Amino acid sequence: MSLFRIAVVLSLGVAVMPSDQQQQDALYERAATAAHWTITYCDRNAQQCEAAGGLWDAFMRKAQFAGKLAYDVALRSTMEDGLEPRTQTISDKARGTLQPTDLAPGWRGLERENGA
Repeated sequence: MSLFRIAVVLSLGVAVMPSDQQQQDALYERAATAAHWTITYCDRNAQQCEAAGGLWDAFMRKAQFAGKLAYDVALRSTMEDGLEPRTQTISDKARGTLQPTDLAPGWRGLERENGA
């Protein structure tokens, strides 16, 4: 389905292109000017690019810290449990009509019964 969407968007893009040579030349010139203006932005606005670079560096340091923190917390919580997953006890009221046998995973029960 996404291949079809891409084909439709590309077809629409080609359909709206000008067919007149003068219009094509004008569009090419505008596109080239816009690309040049975008590429040379930091040459014209050095202070803004330096400030943005500092903000980006600070953001990346915070993101790295947040990722390391999340990893360390997850690792520490599994180590404290002896690599056993945490289980919460569920009250009878919260279970509704489920019985304890309904809550036990079938593949573990069969392995234990077979002595595996």
